[in-house]
Amino acid sequence: MATATAQLNVRIDRELKARGDATLSLAGSSPAKIIRQLWECLASGGDAYERIMEVLCPANDVAPAVDPHQCVMRSASLFGELGASFGEDLPVFEPDPRPTSEILEEVERELLEERGLA
Repeated sequence: MATATAQLNVRIDRELKARGDATLSLAGSSPAKIIRQLWECLASGGDAYERIMEVLCPANDVAPAVDPHQCVMRSASLFGELGASFGEDLPVFEPDPRPTSEILEEVERELLEERGLA
C-alpha cells in the first residue's frame, strides 16, 4: 500500500540555495533528506524539537542582526544534531574562520599558481 505524501514548496534566494546545496553535498546529504529528517524531529516533539528550536531561535535573541558566521555555525550545529538524532555519523562541518576576502585572495593566488601566472 502506497503512503500518502505531501509536497513542500519554499521560495528562497537562488544564491542561498546554491550555497546550502553545496554544503549539504559536501556532507553527503540533500535538501530533501534534511527536510524529511527535520520534519520527523519536529513531529516527534519533546527533546528533539527543543534542541532544534534552541539552535534556530535562541531565547536571548530579541532582534538578532544577521551575522553570517553565526548563521553558518548554527546550521552546522543543527546539521550535526539532526544526524546524531537519527544515528547518522555525518562529517563535522567546520567553517573557515577567516574573512571571506582572505579566503578569496587565497583561492585566486592558488589558481594563478596552477596556471603558472604567479
